[in-house]
Amino acid sequence: MKNYYEILEVNKKASKEVIEKAYKVLVKKYHPDLYTGQKKNYAEEKIKEINEAYSVLTDEFMKEQYDAELEKQEQEDLYKKYNQKQNENTKRNINNENSTNNIHRENKSHKSRKKQEKRSRRL
Repeated sequence: MKNYYEILEVNKKASKEVIEKAYKVLVKKYHPDLYTGQKKNYAEEKIKEINEAYSVLTDEFMKEQYDAELEKQEQEDLYKKYNQKQNENTKRNINNENSTNNIHRENKSHKSRKKQEKRSRRL
């Protein structure tokens, strides 16, 4: 989902006036007539995004719907990040346990070899 607030470079709590001012500044900055070649294509795409963001954020009904969807998306993203972090921690703990077990096995094996060496020296 596109973040229209980021596109217009405004805060989520920005007033309609702030959104309008940001829109005007960005339209001037990315006006396609100011560019040539690939940059012109980029500017045209950017203007389309800016216009789309502006039309949604200045219409009260559309803005309300958009804000609700954005909030839902952000909550889902946080939940995914949390689960991903939990999975990473679980994997890390399993790896740590395996490493610890391997170290203990190596220590036992080492001690066992030492005992065998001592026995062989006695004989």
